[in-house]
Amino acid sequence: MSDLASTWLDAARDPTIRAELEAVYERVANATRERRPLCTASGRCCHFEKHGHRLYVTGLEAAYTVASLQDADAKGVMHDPSTREAGDARAVPASPRVLSLPQVNAARERGDCPFLIDNLCSVQGIKPLGCRVYYCDPTAQQWQMDLSEECLATIRAIHDRHGIEYRYGEWRGMLERLLTV
Repeated sequence: MSDLASTWLDAARDPTIRAELEAVYERVANATRERRPLCTASGRCCHFEKHGHRLYVTGLEAAYTVASLQDADAKGVMHDPSTREAGDARAVPASPRVLSLPQVNAARERGDCPFLIDNLCSVQGIKPLGCRVYYCDPTAQQWQMDLSEECLATIRAIHDRHGIEYRYGEWRGMLERLLTV
């Protein structure tokens, strides 16, 4: 799996592929600003086990997050998590400069996301699609399902267009694969 993980990380660092993935994320941001779904759970959705959630991502998406953190660390800077969804004025915790297997394992033991700090996302600007489209707003369920399917198809097309093997898996498991490269 390390060859595949290396391929994903290389792809996530390619400026063209990165821009295509960021365009998908911008599509979600625009749709979110337009729809204005409510987030009333305040990070509880990131407590996967407690709330019966699973976060699934593509290999490229997980690599985008990991590569962004690694690249920021190589430059000696913290990733700036200040990009929040429209209307979310909460303070954002500083993100870790690196992610380690012990952090992912600890998150798995706690049943949450390794980037959850004080019930807030510490990788707000580089989080995967599933986090970007999920809202506990009961009036937004169909909207988020439709948006998710549309954007997943676009991400799949990015994989196909660039010859990147497509895998879809649980978030922490994908992070583990990328950290063993």
